[in-house]
Amino acid sequence: MKRLLKRAMNRLAGFRRDEGGNVAIIAAIAVPVLALVSFALLDINRASVQKRELQDALDAAALYAARSPAVTDADLQKVGAKALLAQLGTMVDAKLMSSSFTLGKNGAVVATAQASVKPFVSNIWLQRDMVVGADSEVLRSMNRIELALVLDNTGSMAGSKLTNLKKAAKNLIDSLAASAARSSEPNPVKIGIVPFSQTVKVGATYKSQPWIDQTGAAPVNRELFWDKASNATVNANRFTLLSNMGQSWGGCVETRAQPYDVQDTVPAVGTPATLYTPFFAPDEPDSQSKSGWANGDFGSFGNDYLPDEVFSTTSWKVPQGYVGKYDQAPSGGGGPNRGCDLQPVARLTTSWSSLKSLVDGMVATGNTNIPIGAAWGWNVLSPTGPFGDGAAYGTAKLSKIAIIMTDGDNVMSDARNDNESNYNALGYLWQGRLGINGGGEGARTAAMDTRLALLCENMKAKGIVVYTVRVEVKSGSSSLLKKCATSADRYYDVQDADDLDDVFQRIGGEISNLRISK
Repeated sequence: MKRLLKRAMNRLAGFRRDEGGNVAIIAAIAVPVLALVSFALLDINRASVQKRELQDALDAAALYAARSPAVTDADLQKVGAKALLAQLGTMVDAKLMSSSFTLGKNGAVVATAQASVKPFVSNIWLQRDMVVGADSEVLRSMNRIELALVLDNTGSMAGSKLTNLKKAAKNLIDSLAASAARSSEPNPVKIGIVPFSQTVKVGATYKSQPWIDQTGAAPVNRELFWDKASNATVNANRFTLLSNMGQSWGGCVETRAQPYDVQDTVPAVGTPATLYTPFFAPDEPDSQSKSGWANGDFGSFGNDYLPDEVFSTTSWKVPQGYVGKYDQAPSGGGGPNRGCDLQPVARLTTSWSSLKSLVDGMVATGNTNIPIGAAWGWNVLSPTGPFGDGAAYGTAKLSKIAIIMTDGDNVMSDARNDNESNYNALGYLWQGRLGINGGGEGARTAAMDTRLALLCENMKAKGIVVYTVRVEVKSGSSSLLKKCATSADRYYDVQDADDLDDVFQRIGGEISNLRISK
């Protein structure tokens, strides 16, 4: 095209020098050439305009793809190509031939596109359309993710609900693992898991840790245990009692005393109430005829695993709390670890296989204590104690996320005896660790809900993004979990457990999207 233009200009320059009688003839020949040049210039201009429009559209599409949660070439192509067509609109002078959107080095989205432009003149001798191209590259600024999965493992989860939960949790882990694999950053995604029911199991490997109450100093111990010699309550060392019975600690822990139950205050030996008390379900009283109690009908106690000492008392708390009886092996169906048959907490890790193995081993057992599950989800993410695995709060390009999933309301069931409840992470109801020392199940649920609401607010105040998922709950109010979530759109009410996998995948997509800086 440029050579044609040069020849035409040379011919015109010759006209100025020609003084002969053939000027008219030459001019007649030059007119078509000038027209040809004009159309050629128009073709060049049209191609230039279309290339510029293609470049602008590709830049916008590449930016859109970079801001999407897509982490594979296939997904990037799907998102980018659709965005490019939308940006180009209805093309009149050009036709899109091809486009490519891929993930390049350092997380960049690399995009290219070609379009054909129908020429007015050049196709006379070229016999083909003109082709224009564009390329673009958008560097994604990738955030890191720390995620705690707080998963309901209570008895009501038995059957299809637990099966669906396992599938959903493992698929979510796989999705986020794939996202991490596409990143050039080290450990861009870390995940921890907290199975919970009426307690949480950290695991017996932590027995010697300083954040575990090693001496029975925590004030909750004095509420339970009684010494015959001093005729008074004592701070019994639960590890000593277990050792005297030849038993091992099951690895479960109890809720810290208020207000530490809804805080991430670092456990300190100097402040015993901040320590985590090893779970220890007391031996409950024998029947009246065996114990020799003076009088009274104390109901049927479910965790009776040692013979009672005979005391002249009408208080069932004395034989129940007597430390001297813990000098022999338990018998019967109960024991000090009753209710501690959960999978242990998994700290933040990138070992996807170990996380999925833990999920496979989850079992349904016990009542629902959402606050203790949420508290340990917070502990998993915390930069301080007890684990201290999380990055510091406010770390740039880091999102801390908790997904709290449950299939029911908070519960502390009535045991239909003088303890008024089965022993759990909150002890017995009469101990007052819930903030009340009596009342029906409605009052107990309300008290637990109050603690959970405060806990969620404290977590969010530290910048933790909270998702809540309610599964197959046909009655009651969803307002608690909805308010617990960071925003209304991060609360999911799943009415059919079969849909749990889809919901977890949606959350996974949103989490992946949080990895893309806007």
